[in-house]
Amino acid sequence: MPGFGDQLSDTEIWNIIAYIKSTWPDRVRANQAERTAAESISQGE
Repeated sequence: MPGFGDQLSDTEIWNIIAYIKSTWPDRVRANQAERTAAESISQGE
């Protein structure tokens, strides 16, 4: 699959990711939120 290079801005990429995540079931979103929080803690953020 060819790369898209500079065809999408960072904002457009984040909007696409947000849309995809909005289709996830609640339990999957909750699980991902827990993982993200745990990763932030382990990185000292």
